[in-house]
Amino acid sequence: MDKLIAGLVMGIGFALLIGIISVFSGTIIWLIWPVAIPAAFPGLVAGGVFSAKLSWWASVCLSWLFGLLIKASQSNTNKS
Repeated sequence: MDKLIAGLVMGIGFALLIGIISVFSGTIIWLIWPVAIPAAFPGLVAGGVFSAKLSWWASVCLSWLFGLLIKASQSNTNKS
């Protein structure tokens, strides 16, 4: 029973940590997006491929999505 509770607490803690990191990095993306993306890709923004502004929630979801994709693409190279 103690292992089950410890596992649940660790799982909830891990989910909270992922959420906090996503909110923090998504806020940074939200702050930088209106300046960086139009300056880096003016033709794509003018053509409508990239949005000139991004909502806060969309930037948090974008951060979470890319975090999942990067983590999923990493392979474990430890041979212990």
